[in-house]
Amino acid sequence: MAAVALWYFSSRYFSLKWVLKMEQEKHKIISINAQDEVGVVLKVHLWPANDAGGWVHIMHGVSEHGARYEQLAKALNAAGYHVSAGDYRGHGLTCTSAQGLGHPADHDGWNKIIADQMTIISHLQDQWDQPLTLYGHSMGTFVATRVAQRYARKLKPILQSLVLSAGSYRPPWLYRIGLVPILFELWRKGPLAHSKLLDWLTFGYFNNAFKPVRTPKDWISSDHAVVDAYIADPFAGHPISNQFWFDWMHGLAEVHEPESMAQIDSELPIYLFSGGQDPVGKQGEYVVSLQKALKRAGSIDVTYKLYANGRHEMINEPEKEQVFDDLLVWLRKRSQAIINQRVRII
Repeated sequence: MAAVALWYFSSRYFSLKWVLKMEQEKHKIISINAQDEVGVVLKVHLWPANDAGGWVHIMHGVSEHGARYEQLAKALNAAGYHVSAGDYRGHGLTCTSAQGLGHPADHDGWNKIIADQMTIISHLQDQWDQPLTLYGHSMGTFVATRVAQRYARKLKPILQSLVLSAGSYRPPWLYRIGLVPILFELWRKGPLAHSKLLDWLTFGYFNNAFKPVRTPKDWISSDHAVVDAYIADPFAGHPISNQFWFDWMHGLAEVHEPESMAQIDSELPIYLFSGGQDPVGKQGEYVVSLQKALKRAGSIDVTYKLYANGRHEMINEPEKEQVFDDLLVWLRKRSQAIINQRVRII
């Protein structure tokens, strides 16, 4: 059975690599060496813009990859933004084997993913010398937030804004409680194994609000084509290892500590948006909690927008063009405000 499963995922993996290679005509994919470990090569999707006035670095969700942000990248390109999106370790093209999907590292995978983002930004900064926006979706909201926290001083000269799609806030103690079943599964099955229990505890109820249920992933988008493409994509929806569950849960607790939230530059503009029917954000409740937590920590400019009928991936909903327009309006306003502020200083 294990051999059959390995063959199945390996064949899907390499067939998709062939497809993505064909799609390189649409956008460029570059390789960047990770700084902490020899042999780890980060694959980064690039969408350069003509006459760019800004740069958006995308951090994707768990069990997906940067190529899924093609439509958003094109919309940002048309508005004058360079776009980059690195596939995390254990994800997308950065993963070098089917066995490694969902397992970023044997130890400290979360922090390695965070450090990788700074490696990518530092590499691209040499050629893209424009104001930077960090954009994170779902798990990527926590990655982007942690980058803004940990590297606040280093990024201050270039970081213009932070955009979080389908983000949420829960108190740190709740994530620490979440470590209990993870530790049990680590003991029961080991660090490399995939746990159906952890998958069920995390994602099992997400479809409950959507009846009738067409697929197990209906909660992602109301667009059937998007859901079907997600299910067919071998780099999307795959399980993650018990070790990464452990590393990630530790990371979530750290991100939401009051002292961590306070590390974000208080003047950094932050835009939160989410679907009003997104179960990950408890139909918007956790998004509002995130805005309140950021303001408590000292952030001055925090805006949020909920799309009443939207699900988890607003950039892949039927009303995505409106979502793109709203994001671009917000980015332009914040860019102009920063320019005006600098003019007053001069």
